[in-house]
Amino acid sequence: MRSFSLFLTALGASILVAHCAPLSDAQVKEEGNSLGVLMMGDQGKGNDEQQQVADALHRFCQSQRCDFGVLLGDNFYNSGVKSVRDEKFQTHFEIPYGRIGIPWWAALGNHDYGFGWSRGNVNAQVEYTQLSKFWRMPNRYYSFESTGIEFIVIDTVSLENDPTQQKWLNEKLEAPKAKTRIVAGHYPIHSGGMHGDTTYLRDQWSPQFCGKVDLYVSGHDHQLEHLRTDCGVNLVISGTGGETRPVTPTPRTKFAASVLGFAYLSKAESGPLTVSYYDTQLKKLAEFPVGEQ
Repeated sequence: MRSFSLFLTALGASILVAHCAPLSDAQVKEEGNSLGVLMMGDQGKGNDEQQQVADALHRFCQSQRCDFGVLLGDNFYNSGVKSVRDEKFQTHFEIPYGRIGIPWWAALGNHDYGFGWSRGNVNAQVEYTQLSKFWRMPNRYYSFESTGIEFIVIDTVSLENDPTQQKWLNEKLEAPKAKTRIVAGHYPIHSGGMHGDTTYLRDQWSPQFCGKVDLYVSGHDHQLEHLRTDCGVNLVISGTGGETRPVTPTPRTKFAASVLGFAYLSKAESGPLTVSYYDTQLKKLAEFPVGEQ
């Protein structure tokens, strides 16, 4: 923890977190048909491991295309934030990732809601969008589009008991599909990690994703893993933004590793859309075309 604390002290004064209006959805960087998106979750530990991954992301984006990032929940351990003035917004987000200079679209995780008797203020994470140059959470669940790809960000923690969100998600899935549709949330559908499958998502929503969703991205379990559903929907678990845990491959698993790192969604001008997995040494561990079975 000491090296991380020293880093925060040295860098804190140089990170500008002005009360400036965020970029609008229309300002998501787009150049032709190319795209590069960082995807990771469970990063909000405030520890040395989080900083190792943040350093790797910074190095990666110096040589690779990075348009924006998607944070997959558990943004602030152990029990979220208390208000928009909570110092965790600085220590756990702005300082580690601000120097990368890209927007981060965030989902909510179970630790963002709280842990034990301590409750987190999820509305503060929504409201912080108005105060940060890089943080994006316009609602607890929302959607946006970039380069012909529709991103649907859901609140998996509340979804089972949230009929309003269920109706919204159903309407999104039934709407005419963009060229590619990606759903992102905290809880995985299938997983070889400690938590395993999320029963509600597996039984109630995975069948509805068939033919309507190309990729489902999640965290919660602290591993890198690529799986596929029975109907061929690609599943990404990228939950090693601040900690690792063991993973046991399942019959659905195409790749699994218990290493600090991140997933990267990319598309060249005329190439296929792919998802790749990297460790903190920027070694590419695996790569899969999105939509292929």
